[in-house]
Amino acid sequence: MKILTKKIFLHLAIISTLISCIGDPTPPSDVIDIKTMAKILADIHLTEAKVNRISFQVYDSTRVVYLEYERRIMAKYKVDTARYKTSYQFYVQNPGLMVKVYDETLNILDEKKKNKQIKTD
Repeated sequence: MKILTKKIFLHLAIISTLISCIGDPTPPSDVIDIKTMAKILADIHLTEAKVNRISFQVYDSTRVVYLEYERRIMAKYKVDTARYKTSYQFYVQNPGLMVKVYDETLNILDEKKKNKQIKTD
């Protein structure tokens, strides 16, 4: 979990440095809203951590397991992969909004940690 948190903070630091004085644009109607995107990203980060802890001898096996988890996450939020990727790209191109997404993502992860839904060892 420590590595995951460090990665998230590193991403936030990079994004924060890219923020300009331009106001945040209104997301198009097909872009996933900030709160849902944050929930998806929290689940994805937790899944990445889980899959990284599983010992597979072959990278392809790890990839197959991760893709199945990712498919389940997308089904949980009723989002297809194309819409997720388009939304993620929109947020990447708008750093101010991406910071909001990751602030919410960190809040979700912190809440799960407080409720002991995340192992911290």
